[in-house]
Amino acid sequence: MTPFQSIGQAELRDDKNIATFGEIALKPDIRPDVLFRLTGKLQTTLELPQLIEIFFKDIQDTVLVDGISYRCRKLNTVVSQGKTCAHSVSYDLKTHGEGIGELVFFRSSRFREYELANIEGLLSTLLYPLRNALRYREALDASFRDPLTGVGNRVALDRTMDREVELCHRHDQDVSLLMIDLDHFKRINDSYGHSMGDAVLKQAVDEIMKCIRQTDLCFRYGGEEFLVLLTNAAHDDAMMVAERIRRSISAIQVQVMETAERVKVTASVGVASLQPSDSRASLINRADLALYTAKGAGRNQVIGDQELDQAETAVR
Repeated sequence: MTPFQSIGQAELRDDKNIATFGEIALKPDIRPDVLFRLTGKLQTTLELPQLIEIFFKDIQDTVLVDGISYRCRKLNTVVSQGKTCAHSVSYDLKTHGEGIGELVFFRSSRFREYELANIEGLLSTLLYPLRNALRYREALDASFRDPLTGVGNRVALDRTMDREVELCHRHDQDVSLLMIDLDHFKRINDSYGHSMGDAVLKQAVDEIMKCIRQTDLCFRYGGEEFLVLLTNAAHDDAMMVAERIRRSISAIQVQVMETAERVKVTASVGVASLQPSDSRASLINRADLALYTAKGAGRNQVIGDQELDQAETAVR
């Protein structure tokens, strides 16, 4: 682990760099039973938030810390305990050369050299439990992701949709669903092989992700079908996003490796917005019906469920 001194405000910056553990003059002054007890507690969980909470609470008897914040950029995860203060010390954590994140300790007063030595001694108990918690999180995340495209799979979709529909009904919030299907995708697989089909799917997902917000969610629904859940998005907003996605996908050109030929692709999109009586199944069914209508009308277009309602009213 490599520590360095840092704080949130430049004018309060500590005027020193903390050397690596082996170079500091002071050694940790921690009773062996304290380290033994902390090690045992940290081995009781693989849940990252609980692990950081245990570490934060149990180190207080050895070194006073107002808050800590752990960040793992690889998993896009931040876990914090306590509060942030003017003074801080930050450690890049590694095990066997593998970076496992950054841990920042906060305090209202400056850390002394002997306290930094104790912090490093305490950190030695956290490294392997933290590595194990990260591996558990990675395995858990992988079980909810489509291995080809990296977006959520059907298991993640089922869990997320139930939760989002319930929350939106409870808080009277808008949510819309896009069902996206790549047109004539079977022809691509038949003509150019599945490796080209996979490349097209990946590129299509890249374009979808560029068109939506970080708060929106994308799932692989079937072979070449994707669902996008737009949070806090009413029907008109969802139609604009769907059209943006359709245009972006239609601009895809994937080059065939053996020739100069480029494979083009288009997409049809069905849009459904949550209604008071909707369940997860009914919302998906309306988006599916809108998609079916778009494909039947010639593909490469966007159809919304409100247009279907208007068409049914006109027929009556």
